Amino acid sequence: MGPDTASVTKMEPSEESPGEVVVKVNLESESNDVSTSSEPTNSKQRGSNVSNKCYPCFICGKAFDRPSKLERHKPVHFRKPKIIHQCQDCDKTFTQQEKLIRHQSCHSRTNKHPCPDCGKVFNRPSKLERHKRTHAKKPKVPHQCSYCTKTFSKLNKLVRHKRMHTGEKPFTCSVCGKGFSESGHCKAHEKTHEEQPEKPHCCADCGLCFFKASELRRHFRSHTGEKPFRCTVCESCFSRSEGLKRHMRSHTGERPYKCIICGKGFYSRQDMNIHGLTHSGEKPHLCPVCGKGFSQLGNMKEHEQNVHIKSEKYICSECGATFTRYKSLTKHQRRHTGERPYLCFTCGRGFSWSHSLSRHRRSHIHRQMSMDLSKDILHFEGPSENPST
Repeated sequence: MGPDTASVTKMEPSEESPGEVVVKVNLESESNDVSTSSEPTNSKQRGSNVSNKCYPCFICGKAFDRPSKLERHKPVHFRKPKIIHQCQDCDKTFTQQEKLIRHQSCHSRTNKHPCPDCGKVFNRPSKLERHKRTHAKKPKVPHQCSYCTKTFSKLNKLVRHKRMHTGEKPFTCSVCGKGFSESGHCKAHEKTHEEQPEKPHCCADCGLCFFKASELRRHFRSHTGEKPFRCTVCESCFSRSEGLKRHMRSHTGERPYKCIICGKGFYSRQDMNIHGLTHSGEKPHLCPVCGKGFSQLGNMKEHEQNVHIKSEKYICSECGATFTRYKSLTKHQRRHTGERPYLCFTCGRGFSWSHSLSRHRRSHIHRQMSMDLSKDILHFEGPSENPST
């Protein structure tokens, strides 16, 4: 009989029932087999319920369930502390001395790598090589405006610029419906409809607050009198860039704003809007003395000064002529000084008055049209026939 089979040991009659015979079977081998087969499941259940971490660390006492994990943990106690290398010039720290040495070279480095094309100097050869690529790049094709021949490097700037000529205002205020040519201006305007709009930038002199820091800087020039925008032709100065742009058109003769009714051109949109009142007949500016209406504020003030007040404040030091407006005096003095601030860019001729330049520019246009017409006539007539042949 094999070891795995049960054996019968003894047959005895049962005390409870003498007629029955009880057979005792040796189930030791079977019980062993059962115990061995059920041991993995019991051990798994036992391991899941009770932690079997019987490998403690002799330094910190932390226990592990495997010797391999204990061996992996031991080097933690024998690591060397990190050495910190500190730069004496800028207090930067490094874990490796090689990095510290490489870093310290930037303090002793001198600018000795000039660009052969533009002369710009760099402190590293790598930066110089990176800069040289800017000279090797092909020039971008500029985008030209079809109204004033201005060029732009990016298409979106050209699109935004064209709105100045067309008057397009695609951005509208969600509250009042007012139109704007740029989204930033529209968002700034929408804040004015708030009950208590936040204006974080306040003027230290007069306490006036603004939405943007740029608006505060522009306002502050009214206190200091600063005029950083200078004309390169007549050296007139302006506190705002818009004023300089509008002034430069008086030299070039450019009038980008056209009246949709009569086609007359103007230097600024404000002048065009004021001109539009002459077509509508609206006269919003009333004289406070006699109540006479004017379409332009300047005309009303001039009427009040000349008709009702008649004060001659400004006197010419050369000839003694008197004027009621300082602007009229400065224009008059050009006759004595010979100043001609309005230059024709075609022939270089100068003029004392802007309307004289505009009239002169029309002569160039008429001459060019005459030349083109004569060329067209010669082209259609062809070469003249020789009567001798």
